Amino acid sequence: MLRGEHVAVLAEDKELSPTEAAAILRISRPLVVLRMDRGDLPFRYVGKHRRALLKDVLELKSRLDVRQAALDALAEDTEDLIETHGL
Repeated sequence: MLRGEHVAVLAEDKELSPTEAAAILRISRPLVVLRMDRGDLPFRYVGKHRRALLKDVLELKSRLDVRQAALDALAEDTEDLIETHGL
C-alpha cells in the first residue's frame, strides 16, 4: 500500500474460476485448465464450471515463482559464461 499498489484481502477458501486464477498466476486461461487437468492445481466442478481454491492458486504461484527464479539465475549464469569464455 505504501508503494501505491492495489491490495485485496480475500479468504483462502474463496473459489476462483480459471479466468480469475489465470489473472493471479499471470498465465493464460487454457494453461490454467491444463494445470488443473494435470493435477498441478486442485479443483472441483460446480455444475460444469471448474473452481479452484485461492490457497491452491497461491501455492501454485509460489512454485512457479521459484521455478522462474531458478530459470532466471541459469540464464544469467549462461550469459556470464558466454561473455567470460566466449562459449
